[in-house]
Amino acid sequence: MIRILILDDEEAAGNILSILIHKFMPLEHEIRIEQDPEKALQILDEYKPTLVMLDIEMPGMNGFDFLNKAGSWDFDVIFTTAYDKYAIKAIRFSALDYLLKPLDILELQNALNRHIIRRNHSQQTRQDLVHNLIENIQKPETDEYRLAISTSEGVFFYLPSEIIHCEGESNYTKFFLETGKTLMVSHTLKDYESILGDYGFVRVHKSHLVNMKYVTKIDRDGFIWLSNGQSVPVSRRRKEEVMSMLRKG
Repeated sequence: MIRILILDDEEAAGNILSILIHKFMPLEHEIRIEQDPEKALQILDEYKPTLVMLDIEMPGMNGFDFLNKAGSWDFDVIFTTAYDKYAIKAIRFSALDYLLKPLDILELQNALNRHIIRRNHSQQTRQDLVHNLIENIQKPETDEYRLAISTSEGVFFYLPSEIIHCEGESNYTKFFLETGKTLMVSHTLKDYESILGDYGFVRVHKSHLVNMKYVTKIDRDGFIWLSNGQSVPVSRRRKEEVMSMLRKG
């Protein structure tokens, strides 16, 4: 049984979301709607939701404050929000789901399906992801955000500056870290290109996303050499752009 708590200060928004979940959630479920964050906090122990659909912008207590005050819990979170690029960036860095208002049906279905998959995550993993989000939101600069890298071995958190490069393999991405460690994640390279593009990462090839600060040279054969001794091919159409960036850097 999936128990869903919808927390949204707008009654109509909560009701619409409830109707859509009833229509598109494939598993047996029940839904409870609250508009007041304080009341929602009071019912957590009694209701024991497995999923909280959480509005970010609420008067008196926003969604992040709600999670901060929730204490120890064992539920998944999907945020609902009007566009806020800083909140969305922090959410994406923390490997959590969000839905933009007005809701897109396909995005809602995908988010619900991902929740079903994530039900196997441990309570500690869920809390670690949200704690990373809360810490990121409180950072004065987005350069200090830590990226949650969720693997079969557990979740790891790294600054973008600690990532040398990412290699795409079908629907997976392999991270090469400054420490020498490698991590494999079940997300596409395109996902991380959109997250890390503002942090000095360049898609130099269809299979490679490189942190330019670790580039030592580009050779005549069109390969970039990195500080960890690896070489990465540069596609022909990106070579001039990459060369220009290296000259500027």
